[in-house]
Amino acid sequence: DSPMSTLSRLLAEKKGVEPPRCVEDSFSPVAMITFCPMQAKEWSLPWARLDAVSFSDEEESERIELFFTHHHVIVVGEHLRAIMDDILHFTVRCLRNLPEAHRATLRAGDTFIARLEIKLLSEEKARPLPGAPR
Repeated sequence: DSPMSTLSRLLAEKKGVEPPRCVEDSFSPVAMITFCPMQAKEWSLPWARLDAVSFSDEEESERIELFFTHHHVIVVGEHLRAIMDDILHFTVRCLRNLPEAHRATLRAGDTFIARLEIKLLSEEKARPLPGAPR
């Protein structure tokens, strides 16, 4: 932990307010997941409509793509592999991207989402991908 992140956490605890987190999860499966992109419309989608998930490790970041029936969600950040089990078990309630300045409040190894994008798919594109599990 850097002195700044420790100080930020201590100040937040003293005020009784937790700094926002990129990932909010639950101890049991939830019906919906909410995506909260910075300065954009929030979306809540039912986990039951999830058709496929992909994970890739890019040059300096990781990427998760979630394919819902009518939506394609792209998540880019750091330490995303750590949340894959939670995604696959439907225990993630909310994903949000945060500004770069927020990194100072994180502990080493915490998930950080730098980019969160939700694309609405047309009816034609909304069909499951060939070979994708149903």
